[in-house]
Amino acid sequence: MNDNGIHGLMTWRQFATWLAGAAAVASLARIGMGQTPARPMRVGVSLETLSGANVNDARAAYKVWTQEILNNLSVKAVELIPGIFLPSDQIVQMIRQGSVDMFGITAWEYAKVVNLVEPNAVLLEEDIAQGMEYILVVHNASSYKKLSDLHGRQIAIHHHRHMTLLPGWMVNMLAAENLPRMDAFFSQQVARDSVTQVVLPVFFRRMDAAALLRRDYETTVEMNPQLGRDLQALAISPNIIPILCCFHKNCSQESRKQLLSLLSRAESLPSGQQVVAMYQSRKLVTRPASCMNLTVNMLRQYERVTAHPPGQRKEHS
Repeated sequence: MNDNGIHGLMTWRQFATWLAGAAAVASLARIGMGQTPARPMRVGVSLETLSGANVNDARAAYKVWTQEILNNLSVKAVELIPGIFLPSDQIVQMIRQGSVDMFGITAWEYAKVVNLVEPNAVLLEEDIAQGMEYILVVHNASSYKKLSDLHGRQIAIHHHRHMTLLPGWMVNMLAAENLPRMDAFFSQQVARDSVTQVVLPVFFRRMDAAALLRRDYETTVEMNPQLGRDLQALAISPNIIPILCCFHKNCSQESRKQLLSLLSRAESLPSGQQVVAMYQSRKLVTRPASCMNLTVNMLRQYERVTAHPPGQRKEHS
């Protein structure tokens, strides 16, 4: 098995089952307190969060997991959007219409609806709550000492849902040096599911550069120190957050508060223990929406850059 060949899908499965589990636990609590919501909490997820995983498999698995939760916990106060995983344009439109209450989206989509998101509570996977860094790696023995040296060269890119912000970071860097956009700058971009398939070709001089998560690169170097001796970072991104789960700002405040309260003590509740044990769900943590400011600022810069590409940007006196 590849070291990271199924990592994107497995991580997503944990994230997706948590969405169903958390909503189910919250709904169970409301029922236990004798409260009947005006309508079920509607949950949807962007297709973009799957990063190439088979959507039909993901939908089928999600339905099975959710049905098991509903049957075991007798939950009736959560409603999945038909199809569960929605195209980007559709979920953005539904958020704008207020027809979805809780949604898993990418930062690209978040930037389009930031004014419609509850500002005091976004949910992040614990391991990315402090942000993630991308790294651009080259061989020490190569002639590549600065970004412009890679013009016309080949780059290997880790294909993973956490890499969704790579074009934003890369295009901004290129524009800052008045270089062409990513597609025109590199002669070839090769996506690989495995971290080793991204790093080793640079080590063996079959590829010119690699782009991946800094933490994945550092883990690979720990396993094979020779990589760290022969490779070097040409650039490292700021801490950015690629995927998150949000509430609509018009979502029932009571439902949201109860869910957030349950998140802080879910594992101490019998129902919470059952969900965690059954689905091995990844813990999510609550953060204010301001944690996304740096990421959104990067995407706003990307929008400005792509509106006025190098050679076409207006000069300011």
